[in-house]
Amino acid sequence: MIKRKILSAIISSLLFALFFSIPEMDTNLLLNLYYINFMLVVTYGVIVSSISDWISKKMFKSTYAREITSFLFHCLFGIVFMLFSLVSAILFFCTDRLLQRIKLNWWVVLLGLLIVVAVFFINII
Repeated sequence: MIKRKILSAIISSLLFALFFSIPEMDTNLLLNLYYINFMLVVTYGVIVSSISDWISKKMFKSTYAREITSFLFHCLFGIVFMLFSLVSAILFFCTDRLLQRIKLNWWVVLLGLLIVVAVFFINII
């Protein structure tokens, strides 16, 4: 589960940054939004998402009810930082659910993290 959550953080942060920087077409804005969102999602978001999924699993046996409850918890915890974080939480939830259907290996997650770090260092040089 943690592999999927970390990869979801990487992908959903990129989608978030693209969504809010496309009107400006500014590379610096894209990278800044990405890294700020990524730091928040990889810390706060992954923990809260895991807790949301765990609580919804304990509350309901039905898959449909669990998914709705988990989505509502994601939105509830996502609204903490207002609209931007709500959009980020919804993107994270959708990405996480899509990645559930894929068998992930640790090398994929590590490669994603390596790309994030490499682009960060290339950008600051």
